[in-house]
Amino acid sequence: MSEAREETKRFFTLKRVGWLTALVYACACLAFVKGPGAYTRAGREIVTWLLVLPLLFLFWKGYKLLETDDEAGDARRDARTVAVFASVFCLFAFLTVPFHSTDVFGYVNRGWQQTHYGLNPYVYRLADTPGWQQDPMMREHWLYNPNPYGFLFSLLARFLCYVGGGNFWATLALFKLTNVAAFAASAWLVWKTSALLGHAGHGGRVRTLYLILWNPLVLMHHVANGHNDILVGCLVALAIYLAASGALLWIVPALVAAALLKYAPALLVPPALVFVVRRKGWKTAALGCLVGALMVVAVSAPYLKDWRLLKLADIQDNATLIDNSLHSFLIHIFENLARLAPALSPLHGAADWLIKTTLRAALVAFVLYQWIRVPKDFSAESLARKSVLILYALVCVASSKFNAWYLAMLLPAALTLREGDWLRRLVVLTSAAELLSLTFFKQAYVINYFTMLLVPALYVFRQERKKARLDPREEHGARASPAPG
Repeated sequence: MSEAREETKRFFTLKRVGWLTALVYACACLAFVKGPGAYTRAGREIVTWLLVLPLLFLFWKGYKLLETDDEAGDARRDARTVAVFASVFCLFAFLTVPFHSTDVFGYVNRGWQQTHYGLNPYVYRLADTPGWQQDPMMREHWLYNPNPYGFLFSLLARFLCYVGGGNFWATLALFKLTNVAAFAASAWLVWKTSALLGHAGHGGRVRTLYLILWNPLVLMHHVANGHNDILVGCLVALAIYLAASGALLWIVPALVAAALLKYAPALLVPPALVFVVRRKGWKTAALGCLVGALMVVAVSAPYLKDWRLLKLADIQDNATLIDNSLHSFLIHIFENLARLAPALSPLHGAADWLIKTTLRAALVAFVLYQWIRVPKDFSAESLARKSVLILYALVCVASSKFNAWYLAMLLPAALTLREGDWLRRLVVLTSAAELLSLTFFKQAYVINYFTMLLVPALYVFRQERKKARLDPREEHGARASPAPG
């Protein structure tokens, strides 16, 4: 048995793991060449599991191999290997037709509404667009809700559809290429920020690079399926890089731009502003706010001309849907209990209100605490940690709606933290677990949140408790010894 294990160890090198991973992505590209409707539900489930399980195993295996390579020569070789194979993975993922959540088709719809029909996507729904059924650029996606994204993303969608010139596949390729560019930029920012913060030697930085470039969640959800959250994550990582490099004037504008794509990063502006004030004074902070305000005015102007007609209630309803979240997890538990004890059924509305109110109140209290509690030595690392904490609390805990691809908003920033930091490990492990969202787990209410979010959190908590018992002098947070993620 031991000889077999040794043989297995000798077989797995980083390059071989890379080739095997590339093979899985090539299979995904071929399996979904006809798009999301290529299989029956059962057939699609089988195909998806045959992709997900090897990707998770290989992602883990590659990281374990890198843990042993801390010598400078090995690390430089590994960095090249990681970057080259990431390019191969990206190519196959780029060529894969969106097959899971096809939100990218909705992006094209919104952009084409503006470019071809001159309609404000915050006022007019797809169903309001004349003759959309006969338009080859339009897909049956988001028929009855207005655009849920920020003004900057709407302008980006408009621009990409204009460049696409009315060719659907060319336009889809432009959206995916934009994500690939953001993916590559995020990796570069993580690499450079890790060096600026001096978190680890070359080997540690290579492991950090690996955790973003070979991350199957990002490759599947944001390159293959084209979700736009990686754009937000890139700008949040840019803000952390600017903090680490000393270009403090542009931190607030970077976060404002991120919030103009999707709204969550707006919560990161106050602590960033405090950081700038502490480091450079009120003059730099005020100038950064001015740049951010001018950006908001310029980007929102094309859409706020019709401000009286904006469907704000519909946008709010979409943002507060109950799906795949802690809210969903708790209310489904209540519903299952109500089936066993029918007397509980009339209390459903009260239970739902209590869950929602508690989560939102807890979020407000937590965010205010993070804004107010600022360390005397407010470093770039502290800003990164505070930003990831706030985003995690909002996206993974308090929000009534959660989707796996939201994690790309905080993954790049989380990877700028130290290797042993429990928060970094939590985000990385959750991103790996959320690859199961490609399977039936996405719709397996109660099970999905427990498996993909609570289990990683409980695992990290258990590991932290074990470390605290072994060395009670260590504080919670960053650890000196490296750990996966």
